Amino acid sequence: MSEIVPNESAVLQGVLNKILLYRFTRNLDKELQDRKISHAELSGTTGRSGNWFNRTFNELEDMRVSTFVKSLSAINKIISGNDKFKPVEVHSVIDDELFRLASVSIDLSMNGVEYLLENDPEIRMFFLDIKFYVDALKALNDVLSEEEIQAYEQLMNRLNLERN
Repeated sequence: MSEIVPNESAVLQGVLNKILLYRFTRNLDKELQDRKISHAELSGTTGRSGNWFNRTFNELEDMRVSTFVKSLSAINKIISGNDKFKPVEVHSVIDDELFRLASVSIDLSMNGVEYLLENDPEIRMFFLDIKFYVDALKALNDVLSEEEIQAYEQLMNRLNLERN
C-alpha cells in the first residue's frame, strides 16, 4: 500500500479550502434563490459592480468577513417589508458542514493525513463523503489543480484498497 507523501496533507488541505468556499457560496446562493434575489441585485445593493457576486460564485473567490456581513445585510434590506420572506441568518450560510470541513483542514495542518487515518475512525467516511464536492469542483474550469486532483484520487484509491 502506498504511503502518502508529507506534502499531500497540505495539498488535501487546499482541496478542503476550495470545498469550503464552494459550499459557502452555494449556501449563500440558495438564500438568494429562496428570496428571488439575483446575483446582480445583491452585488448592486452591497455597492459592488453588477457581476461581483456572480464572479465570486463562479470563481470561488474568498470574500472578506466585512463583505459577507454586508451581503447578509443587503439580502435582509432587499426583503425588508416583505412578509413572504424570512431574514437570512448566519447559520443558514455557515452551517455544520462548513465547520466540519474547517475542522478537518485544521487537523490536517496539525497532524497530517497519515495520523488522521490511523487515529480518527470517522475520517475515512469524511473523505468518501466529500467526493461529491471534489467531482463538482473538477467540473468547474481551473478550480482544482492537477496536484490536488491527484492527491485526492490517490487517497481514494488507498481507502478503496483498505476496504477490500
